[in-house]
Amino acid sequence: MTKPAIQAYAELQQAYDYFNTTLFENALPDLLLTLQRGKRTFGYFAPERFTGQSNISELAMNPDYFGGRSLADTLSTLVHEQCHVWRHYIPIKNCRGGYHDRVWGKKMEEIGLMPSNTGMPGGKKTGQQMTHYIIRGGHFQTAVYDLLKNGFSISWYDKWSTGLAPSAKTNSDILDDWLKVTDGNDMVLIQKLTKTVNQGAIVPDDNDDGSDQVIDFLPPIKGTGTRTKFSCPDCGLNAWAKPTAHLKCGDCECCLEAED
Repeated sequence: MTKPAIQAYAELQQAYDYFNTTLFENALPDLLLTLQRGKRTFGYFAPERFTGQSNISELAMNPDYFGGRSLADTLSTLVHEQCHVWRHYIPIKNCRGGYHDRVWGKKMEEIGLMPSNTGMPGGKKTGQQMTHYIIRGGHFQTAVYDLLKNGFSISWYDKWSTGLAPSAKTNSDILDDWLKVTDGNDMVLIQKLTKTVNQGAIVPDDNDDGSDQVIDFLPPIKGTGTRTKFSCPDCGLNAWAKPTAHLKCGDCECCLEAED
């Protein structure tokens, strides 16, 4: 029997390598995949966090939520972080740590995940605090189906995962698409796919404002102060002013966007 630690990390590595091939054309480097219980985070990417034989980056997944979210949603978090890996290593000026800029967002949409600060259609596509939802008919939907069809699973879950929410409509639509291309006699796969998309998403509790680690989470409740936070969509520059202000980034020549 494979030792649990080896099994858990081997599954993460398998998924990372699979999506690197199918969605990123093997453009992503090797790094350390870890399990970390960061508050209010489903996962994070930390550039050059480890050193030894060389300096390498870290991609962390939070096992607190493995048992409460669908497997497809958990894997979408992994790919979300892989987009941060891609963004960090491409030869374009990097944005501020933890910020989600237009370059990152365009890549997310290209591989089949829609950036959204609310996790729903219509949310902002750039900002410091972002999550996403799966694009129906996108590359990720097809890639994750093929991975599950070939038997992939996550073997170890936190048994205290609680706070299940109803399945999102987007997941129900994706299930309909999957069932259309699944052999009706393959009941094992149908049951696996149904469970995969019908598990709900956990709403994390407390916020952790690590500058380069708050990556994939549900946004906190906004304050009720009289000042509004504005951010540059390209470099992540922040400024605070009255809600009616019109601000511009001197470096990027972009208008700053107000956060809701």
